[in-house]
Amino acid sequence: MSSKWRRLAKSQFRLSAREIRIALGFFILFGTGAMAFVWSNVKMIQQSYDYQAHATERKKLLKINQRLKLEVESLRSLSRVRSIALGRLGMKEPTAPQLVTIFLK
Repeated sequence: MSSKWRRLAKSQFRLSAREIRIALGFFILFGTGAMAFVWSNVKMIQQSYDYQAHATERKKLLKINQRLKLEVESLRSLSRVRSIALGRLGMKEPTAPQLVTIFLK
């Protein structure tokens, strides 16, 4: 059976070994080029998804940062410090002789 197929293949295609190697080389080059093209597109899509994820995370972090800045400002407010000093720590308002003015250049 195999000799029958070989004879049929030789009569139909009539390619020399050199022509087969050239055709195989072209197929390999074409396949490699196609794989490189597909790989670059897949990589680009993957980077796009990564960018979107990072952009979403950045927005969340910016919101958290803004809330933390507001919290820091509220904790640093002089009225809050004064109320803690008077209430929790039991401090009193200074009298006039206790006040010292410092002049800076």
